[in-house]
Amino acid sequence: MMRSPLLLPAAIILILTLACGSDDNNATPADPTPTTSPRTASPTRTARTPTPTTSTADTADPNAPLYIALGDSLSYGVGATNRATTAFVPLVRDGLGDNVGLLNLGHSGDDSFEITEHGHLEQAVGIIERRNGDTNANNDVVLVTLEIGGNDLLDIYFDLVVPGTCPNVEEGLQKPVCVNAIGDAFDALSPNLRDILAALREADPDLRIALMTLYNPFSGSAITAFEPIGELALEGTPGTPFPEGLNDIIRAEGNAASATLVDIYPAFVGKGDEYIALDLIHPNDAGYRVMADAVLAAIDN
Repeated sequence: MMRSPLLLPAAIILILTLACGSDDNNATPADPTPTTSPRTASPTRTARTPTPTTSTADTADPNAPLYIALGDSLSYGVGATNRATTAFVPLVRDGLGDNVGLLNLGHSGDDSFEITEHGHLEQAVGIIERRNGDTNANNDVVLVTLEIGGNDLLDIYFDLVVPGTCPNVEEGLQKPVCVNAIGDAFDALSPNLRDILAALREADPDLRIALMTLYNPFSGSAITAFEPIGELALEGTPGTPFPEGLNDIIRAEGNAASATLVDIYPAFVGKGDEYIALDLIHPNDAGYRVMADAVLAAIDN
């Protein structure tokens, strides 16, 4: 999930790294902090031919409609007491009806480049093309949810936050190396997200895509001192080099691709103590319920 692009104390960085940076989707459902491994790729990476690494297969009823979830640890369900039942993806599936199958391709730690590199997008596209392109109208992929972008800023933590190059918001904004790193991360997200949405739209021009913004986990939490950092990263702050944030990129690319926008951010404002799990970043069951309700309300309009 979203991690602030500016300096946090080392203890918080450790929590964020453990909670969000992992690519281990074999963690037990009740474990909010799967093991992490270092990532060295630059946020300005360009896409290459994806190499599928997921073993998740379309085992849902071939004659029934299907819902596909794409994303990172939020789609995977980190922070839920039972990711198979209380995370937002299964809750959305429950809201779609008993006959709708589910393929959850959420992968903890993925950023907007890795969702393609790891093959999750390619797998989703193949299934959409096969199901929605056959003669059986009853087995179509009826919904794809997409949440991505929170991990795109991870390199900033390893390269600038942990070594102390950018020790706080004020000083970070005064240092070109800090400002440039954030700008580069934002600049990389936009084309990556555009390519993801284009691939889904090409697979089926009429596909319903629910694209989600990201919430500020610090808003209303026990560490409210970091709420302005989350606001800057996600919504932008006037008078800074970042008047628009990551969510503005998501909104713009979603509108351009005619996706259904699910604006999660407002629902979590001031609700950190209620909606955020003990890892300080991911939603708890109540937070995931709010996310699921937002998705279902958006696609019902």
